Amino acid sequence: MNAFIYHTAIVEAVQPFDLTPGSLGERFTAIPPVDDKIAAKIPSSDRGIVPQPTGGIWYPTPPPQGGIDLNASVKPIILHFHPGGYVMGDVRMDGAFAARLLTEKIGSHALWNLYRLASNPDGQFPAALQDALAAYYYLLHNRSIPASQIILSGDSAGAHIPSMAKTLASPAPRGALLFSPAINFLEVARNPESITQKRNYQNDYMDPTFMAWGARRFVTDDPAASPYLNGLESPFRSPCPIWVYCGGCEIFSDEATEFVQKMKSIPGNDVTYRVERLANHDVFFAGHLLGRKGEAEKIADDAGQWVAGLSS
Repeated sequence: MNAFIYHTAIVEAVQPFDLTPGSLGERFTAIPPVDDKIAAKIPSSDRGIVPQPTGGIWYPTPPPQGGIDLNASVKPIILHFHPGGYVMGDVRMDGAFAARLLTEKIGSHALWNLYRLASNPDGQFPAALQDALAAYYYLLHNRSIPASQIILSGDSAGAHIPSMAKTLASPAPRGALLFSPAINFLEVARNPESITQKRNYQNDYMDPTFMAWGARRFVTDDPAASPYLNGLESPFRSPCPIWVYCGGCEIFSDEATEFVQKMKSIPGNDVTYRVERLANHDVFFAGHLLGRKGEAEKIADDAGQWVAGLSS
């Protein structure tokens, strides 16, 4: 795993942004750009990053066109954002394991957003956030799914997206799941050496070259954007409950813990934190590759129980 991530970063591989259905058929969905008025709420001095069409992949299948059963006992729709440090990630090829966990243990259907990657031109912040909001409003308006039946979800860098999006998504979703969240991209972009100083640097498979590449491509110099780029800088009143998971041996474990503590300090916030003591990074997504499928199942079970306990 470490060698693959390292070599991807060394060559700075560019992954084409593919919005064609291909063999996916009806499981692929085209998503119109987010409204300019909503995008304008995101602070950014780079006016070249504008709303664009995006897409998504349904697991296991799309929900019925007429909407879903609004009974509170029905599992919600999951809007999920994949990992990859904002520079890689192909859910057409490698998302099946986590998608099965999402739809068997947590929700009824999952839409994985094909957000723009910063390894491509014009993919830096706030491109992914614009695409995430486009996907959320697509579910609300094009698929007639009420906010009370939507869970925002993401893992690794993908968990950074709902940590930003839920402050702008209105009406608020039912809840947010953050699996192994990468919270502070600003620190890595400004000081790549900070990666090697983290407590679990020697315990995790994450590669500093890859992390620095992703942060450098994703981050903008606009000071107004820093609360979005570093979730530790400005804890906020969350409009929905948050569930956070992190492995005890992850390179991100200390910042995940700090994020949770700061979010819990805000009156009115509902934050649940789960730690798997011996797990390394993103077992939820890569447990089948790391020999930790059982731990991934356990994590998903816990998330599913938490979601089931939320009032719609």
